[in-house]
Amino acid sequence: MDDDSLATPDIEKAVNWSFGDYIFNCDWDIMASTTKARQHGFESFEDNEHMFSRILTEMAEARMIPPL
Repeated sequence: MDDDSLATPDIEKAVNWSFGDYIFNCDWDIMASTTKARQHGFESFEDNEHMFSRILTEMAEARMIPPL
């Protein structure tokens, strides 16, 4: 596959920089728990292997990466 056939995404639209700014610039440890979410009925999850496969397939279909 030629590099020319891949799409050129707008990186500013593809990434939420504010999360990285927050997570890497905190002066305190960040502890996150999903307990409250689960107590209020949010029990959805996706297996890591399935999630990565799905995302890579979507990226290949959008021509962001070469076909798998």
